[in-house]
Amino acid sequence: MIHLYAFTDAGAPLPAATGIGGGELAAVLIEDVAAVVGPLQGPAMERDDAIAHGLVVEALREVADAVLPVRFAERFADRSALADAVTGRLDTLRERLARVRGCVEFGVRMVAEREPAKQQPTAHDGSAYMRERLASLARVNVVAAELHRPLTRCARASVVTPGADHAAAYLVRNEERAAFERALAGFVSAHPAATVLCTGPWAPYSFAEAT
Repeated sequence: MIHLYAFTDAGAPLPAATGIGGGELAAVLIEDVAAVVGPLQGPAMERDDAIAHGLVVEALREVADAVLPVRFAERFADRSALADAVTGRLDTLRERLARVRGCVEFGVRMVAEREPAKQQPTAHDGSAYMRERLASLARVNVVAAELHRPLTRCARASVVTPGADHAAAYLVRNEERAAFERALAGFVSAHPAATVLCTGPWAPYSFAEAT
């Protein structure tokens, strides 16, 4: 049984890391695409195994120019079974590798913008409270858009997750990372009341779709 971690370009170096259970990593070449795999004993469902999977993907990102992570617990009986499953999807994998080549992912989330005490709702009835609440949410949405616009200009692609926390993932070229970080710092400086959380760089999980 082998465990699949990610896809990369044929000829890309493998990281100096071990996989689940300390297994040695290997590249299964399928034409010009390499599937990074390791041996697996038993079901890959434990928390430690999931952590090991993620660490391999991030270690691969450090040494390879293009990485397509796959979801945890993708297993195959042997290399032949893996090749059979992948061969019909090579064109798609090539396109997705080209999309993420030379890029990393950053995650950004704006929790909320704290309003001064004088602007907090002082409703005397339900209708007034709802009007003030909706106006507050509208202001937050405007601020979130101000955060998203400059970051998008520094990214090859972005994915915004609907919701109150205004979370987004950005696919950023390595040469644009400094500009992305400056844009983020500029927003934080201009909006000290906003709580902005940024994580990364990561392998491009949100843009891989390689499962």
